[in-house]
Amino acid sequence: MNLKLSILLLIFFSSWFGFSQTSNPRHPAEWEEISSVVMEYRYFKNSNINWDEVLDPYIKTAKACIEEGVHLYIIKPSNNSKYPHQADLDSIFKNRNISSPFVHLISKDTILGSYPWARDHGMNFVYKNDVEQAYLYNFSKDYTGDFIANRMRYPNAIITPKITSEYYTDGGNFLTDGHGTFNIAATDLSEDLPTSLEFEYDYFYQYFGIRKTLNVLVPFVHVDYFLKLINEETAIISYIPNNNYDISIDEYYDHQYYIDRAASSISQYLKSAYGRDLKLIPIQNAPTTYDKKTETILATSKATYTNSLILNKTVLVPQYNMAPFDSLALNTYEKAMPGYKIVGVNCRHYAQFSGAIHCLTHEIYTDNPIYIKHKWYQGMVKNNVNGFPISLVAKSSDGIQKAILYWKIDETTPYQSLQMKNIENDIFEAIIPPAKSGTTINYYLKIQNNNGKIMHKPMVAPKYSYSFMIE
Repeated sequence: MNLKLSILLLIFFSSWFGFSQTSNPRHPAEWEEISSVVMEYRYFKNSNINWDEVLDPYIKTAKACIEEGVHLYIIKPSNNSKYPHQADLDSIFKNRNISSPFVHLISKDTILGSYPWARDHGMNFVYKNDVEQAYLYNFSKDYTGDFIANRMRYPNAIITPKITSEYYTDGGNFLTDGHGTFNIAATDLSEDLPTSLEFEYDYFYQYFGIRKTLNVLVPFVHVDYFLKLINEETAIISYIPNNNYDISIDEYYDHQYYIDRAASSISQYLKSAYGRDLKLIPIQNAPTTYDKKTETILATSKATYTNSLILNKTVLVPQYNMAPFDSLALNTYEKAMPGYKIVGVNCRHYAQFSGAIHCLTHEIYTDNPIYIKHKWYQGMVKNNVNGFPISLVAKSSDGIQKAILYWKIDETTPYQSLQMKNIENDIFEAIIPPAKSGTTINYYLKIQNNNGKIMHKPMVAPKYSYSFMIE
């Protein structure tokens, strides 16, 4: 190989597999389009283990991925691993008729430890210039993220933040809106960290494009154990009343005090990307229980329903074999996320160790996103003789070919459509014609890029659309 070719190859591989930081980075939100889900399979030693409970998250995630056309990568211990692996996932999936080119079982020892929390093992995803080249950032112990970056050929870099807390950089402690507006993270009560920081944690801004960080002081290790963003302006939040505790079992109480304080901080310090207050929807945790058969305790602080996974148009919600709390949680998600398919996943086995379906999974976003930012109308809107302007920002690395507004004023009538005008750079506008007071208007947006890809806002439209009533 001559010297010139060697230099060219060195430059290519250096630019492909390594980088420091990218220009104008954007970390997507969990409700944006994903292409893959990563899980890790580990066996928790327990002589009375319920294998149906152990396997349910993997089976339900596999089925959801197949239905959504999303790849699932399950990393399991190799035959030479020092960690036990007493279930043959290949045979189990085959026996349950789970066979698809979307499901990949990989034998690989990637982490130090036997816990399956893929959420915390890296794969911090960003786009350059909002929608361009995708990158993965990992922290020093994110072995799974490093492995996935190399396997899927993503440029990858290691971040060394100034914060010393080992939990602060975990994926379960990362909630953001996809527009760089804010990040919410839980801080252990013993940590001496300010409540609200802006541009202070430079890796959030420099590497993820996130302008503001809100630390909430709680006894939970990670923020996803009591809070779940489901769109730019709405979050599910845990509710743990006093009667959830069992005084003969529980060692810790008063979790609701800290949840309320966190909610107060959110209301005080954060606004949405559209300048509006965040709406918090409570779901009561399942109460503390003791399973005599397996001799295990599930504390109410760990029996949360916020630890869910948004998998494009499907939402996987933890379940704990607890009536009526499980069904009430599913009902709340159905009301809060209309148009999505809500699927319950048995997470009782994992919740003993402070984890559920969100902790067990990590999403990889699509390589060719269409970014949409739209301040939707909500509630009552003042009448306007000139109609109701609809504006959005739409971006794609392939360029936007067209944006279409669909609207109607009667549930029984078909949608009418309007071609939106590209008025400036990535901004598109159209006007819904005026209507009389008391009219309810439903609408959604359809964006197509120059490569033929189509996305809707909301994603599940037209099954669900935005609506508002004219005063």
